[in-house]
Amino acid sequence: AGVQVAVHPSSHHNTLLFDRADYDRIFSLLDPSLVGWVPDTGHILRGRQDMADTLTTYRDRIRYVHLKDVDANGSWAMLGQGVCDTAKVIEIASAAPNFNGWLVLEEESETAAADPAGAVKTNRQTMRGYGA
Repeated sequence: AGVQVAVHPSSHHNTLLFDRADYDRIFSLLDPSLVGWVPDTGHILRGRQDMADTLTTYRDRIRYVHLKDVDANGSWAMLGQGVCDTAKVIEIASAAPNFNGWLVLEEESETAAADPAGAVKTNRQTMRGYGA
């Protein structure tokens, strides 16, 4: 039934969508029946947002999720080795009415850069631990 459009905020240099105020502003301007959301856990955390609150507030917009982890300083970490409450993210997303079931793992840590194949294997095991 056509193309579904969704916004994917980022925390990279010069982003326009970083913290909760930015998210609130953009979502107040977008019709939720026309534009969904692809939350990226790493970028939400780097924006110093309360993950559960942000996901819950905008849960009706969630289409799928980019799972990524960061350490307490906001540096990329292997999934499950940082501060992201991945189990809670999966719980909230799974209950979202427009969630399509996709959890996309993104890995930007130095560990993954050094051993990409090993990072994929580790992340697969981590996700199995979450029942996914």
